[in-house]
Amino acid sequence: MLRRLDLNAPWRSLNRGFWSDDFPLGCRTVIYGHNGSGKSTLSELMLGLAEGSSVTGVVWEHPDKQRITVNVGGASPSPSMAVFTRKWVDANLSEFLDGAGASAIVTLGREAIDAKEEEARLVGEIERLRSEASEAEKRRKAANVRVDRLAREVQDRIVSELKEFDYNYFTKSRFSVNKVQDDLRGFKGTVPDSNAHAEALKRLGEGAPAPVAEVPAPPAGIITTLDGLTGLLAETPTRVAIAALEGNSAAQTWVERGLKLHEELDHCFFCAGEVTGERRTQLARHFDESWLQIRGNAKDLLGAVTREKQSLSAWRSGLPIIASLAGNLQTMYSEAVGRVNVEVDERVAALEAVETALDAKVHDPSATPEAPDWSVLASAPSTTALEEAIAGHNDQARRHREVTTERMQTVLDHLIGSQHEAFRGLEGQAKELGSKSATSKRAAEQAERRLDEVRQAQFTTKDMADTLTRDLARVYGKDHLTVAVTEDGKSYACRRGDKPGTDLSDGERTTLSLLYFLRKLEDEQVPGSDPSQRIVVIDDPSSSLDREALFATHQWLADTLKGFGQYVVLTHDFSLLRLFIKSHKNAWGRSMKQIKQGDADEIRFPKVAFLEMYAAVVDGERRSMVGKLPRLLVNSTSEYAYLFSMVMAGIADSEDHERLFLLPNAARRALEVFASYKAPHRTDFLQALEALVQAQDGEPYRDVYDFCNRFSHGEGSESIDVLDARAVHGQIRRCMEFLRAVDSEHFERMCTATDTDPTVLL
Repeated sequence: MLRRLDLNAPWRSLNRGFWSDDFPLGCRTVIYGHNGSGKSTLSELMLGLAEGSSVTGVVWEHPDKQRITVNVGGASPSPSMAVFTRKWVDANLSEFLDGAGASAIVTLGREAIDAKEEEARLVGEIERLRSEASEAEKRRKAANVRVDRLAREVQDRIVSELKEFDYNYFTKSRFSVNKVQDDLRGFKGTVPDSNAHAEALKRLGEGAPAPVAEVPAPPAGIITTLDGLTGLLAETPTRVAIAALEGNSAAQTWVERGLKLHEELDHCFFCAGEVTGERRTQLARHFDESWLQIRGNAKDLLGAVTREKQSLSAWRSGLPIIASLAGNLQTMYSEAVGRVNVEVDERVAALEAVETALDAKVHDPSATPEAPDWSVLASAPSTTALEEAIAGHNDQARRHREVTTERMQTVLDHLIGSQHEAFRGLEGQAKELGSKSATSKRAAEQAERRLDEVRQAQFTTKDMADTLTRDLARVYGKDHLTVAVTEDGKSYACRRGDKPGTDLSDGERTTLSLLYFLRKLEDEQVPGSDPSQRIVVIDDPSSSLDREALFATHQWLADTLKGFGQYVVLTHDFSLLRLFIKSHKNAWGRSMKQIKQGDADEIRFPKVAFLEMYAAVVDGERRSMVGKLPRLLVNSTSEYAYLFSMVMAGIADSEDHERLFLLPNAARRALEVFASYKAPHRTDFLQALEALVQAQDGEPYRDVYDFCNRFSHGEGSESIDVLDARAVHGQIRRCMEFLRAVDSEHFERMCTATDTDPTVLL
């Protein structure tokens, strides 16, 4: 059984905590609520639970307060739950209630019910399976067309891109569509990318490369000769001459300094010895010889440096030109040549610096220019990259046919490999669709055989037809509608007198739907269908019924539902509510007495419960709530008194009234009842209201007529929201002022009857 529900997350107008623990369901429960209060939302939530497809996550609370979470798409913890709602009617009786005929109600025998439901399911399944098979076959053919188109596109590219390189091999006869499909299907290995594909095509168009000469070793013989460069540049004629005379560096240094000190003297500063002319001549001759010796050494070394520079430049000029190499190696070779040029330029610059220093020495042997940095000349330019590029080129020249074949294979692998996944996907899709089509066809054939068997089980009985006819007569008090077995004995038909029952009224639709629903529950023979274990929920069973039918429907419901373990009736009909209160008065009284005495079991799960569902303002939003049935509804014998009290309370509470959203319709409904009493000669509400407005001098309440005509639309409207109610709060007050102005005595008596303070209008 169900004590109450709660939500894990908001859904429509329901939110967590919408149902207080203080107001549980009972074994027999009636929930009253105006249209727009959320009754249908709650009923649809219960229908989803009953059908095993909960529309949202809920917490189901058992009578012992045990709580069970049901996730979205889950089923009610109660295995035997049935819910009657407008949605259930649309899903189960749409054909029967189509307004043109009623021959579709064919399933009310124990076997016939199941057979008819199975037939409907099978017919729908066969149609679905045939549609799926047809659609799958259509898509399979389309996929095969795409498979063939892709293979032909690849074939065209193979021939167009490679035929010019091997005219006899790359033809459409050799690369047929079937072969291309096999290649696409069985491709393995690495797929060359678009850059490799373009490079291969480019190189194929270059032709056969010619061999080029290998790179000779660059000149590098000057390095040992330059070992004495620093000493040569530092030598002077004087230093050389003295060294020849004395043969030691200490004496040489002493003499060099002494010559400068004795240039104008005839005697030595140190020994006072005579410096003769012969001695001066001898020293001069030695100095001239050292001058020539230094110049000669400098010239020899300068010539060697110049030759080295020329050899290095000539070596560079002799390198193979870039264009002579294979196209795929030209970039590599060009980069290598660039690096060699940098190295050669560095070495030429060093040699030129040496040349400059030596040239200065030749020009003036007594000069001592600084020795330049020539360390770069210690190694020759690197030729490894040049040699690798040229070796690769010559290898390609030797293996031209083999390289060409490899490049054509690269192009072919790209054309095949880049499309093989798409091809496999299309083929797989076509295969899967073909399998699905065949499976659906086989399933449809099996369903057709099952349908033949099921249709043989759809014979029903006159007893059930008579039961339905008696139910109709009990509700309506006459037998204008009957249910009979059709001539073929396989179905029921609804008749109006001697003719087919067509164009059923809303009330007749409601009655027939409810009859079908409850008789179907009685006739169900399934595990767990013990009535004492069943939960039955009925939403608005009195919709569009006249007063006589309403009385009969109430009694019929009370008699039929009492055999079930728990039932919940949701209604917006005040008269039906009053009938249930009256028929359950004794049992309800005993239940409330036990609750007052503290009976824990009765408090948790009463025998009888009357609740209200209403729309309230929660945090500025419209929310549905379940609460205790107001005392006025329990005590009032008419809906008019309840509406009168609600509107007056709303005027008193202004914007804080929890049923603020209902006030525009409630005010209109109250005026409807009032106008029907004060102007019974006018059958239309607005006409009656206008007559009352015109009866007042100067028509001071014309705004009330405009309000009823523009802002509310009577029973059933859900278009007035909270903001509208607040905006028209003044007009709602005007409605009650108008009622008081038309009949002040009646107004005062209604205030007394409903315990309402009449001064709220002051």
